[in-house]
Amino acid sequence: MLSQIPLGIGSRESAGFDTFIGLGNEQTIADIKACVASSGEQYLYLWGPAGTGKSHLLQAGCREAKSRSDRIAYIPLSQAGVFSPGILSDLGALDLVCLDDIHLICGESAWELALFRLFDQLRAARSRLIVSADRPPARLPIALGDLSSRLEWGLCCQLSPLDDAGRIQLLLENARVRGLALTRETATYILNHAARDAGSLLELMDRLDQASLAAQHKLTIPFVKTVMAKRDDA
Repeated sequence: MLSQIPLGIGSRESAGFDTFIGLGNEQTIADIKACVASSGEQYLYLWGPAGTGKSHLLQAGCREAKSRSDRIAYIPLSQAGVFSPGILSDLGALDLVCLDDIHLICGESAWELALFRLFDQLRAARSRLIVSADRPPARLPIALGDLSSRLEWGLCCQLSPLDDAGRIQLLLENARVRGLALTRETATYILNHAARDAGSLLELMDRLDQASLAAQHKLTIPFVKTVMAKRDDA
């Protein structure tokens, strides 16, 4: 079933609107929720640098729509090399399609044509489309002119990176959702010794969660330091 299969490609189980720290991005999150709920724009373009949470929000939107029995698909185009443009040809009848990192298929004629056709199919069906990229639509190096103009039709939302206070809150909230005890002191240590973008911090929390469970150990600074050192030595 199409609504089941694509969401599993590269998706994160903890990705939900309730686990996204949106300091400074409140309006963007509201616009995405409205699009997902069919009470806002039919088409939304989300852009921002790597690690700002674009994938998290697209997956959250899919999970929200799926909870209402909508037919959905989440396609991470970072994995475009493992499937063909034909994957887009079967999505026109769905209620919501989320395409992540479309900048990665720019200049690929088969992908551009498939996206153009999907765009028109979804628009005709009054279905919703959310795409993400690392830059605004006018700066995408798209060869297909008709696709370039289509991508500029909808609501364009910029996602800004978190500041340090937001990153600390992200770590604390993610730990809370996982049932992990994480002190602000330990969260500050993590922030000062790890990659600071949201994506990397969440990947580290995945590792710490697994290591804590395996060792039956709390997330103390010495334990966190040991887990982080193992990755550095790998």
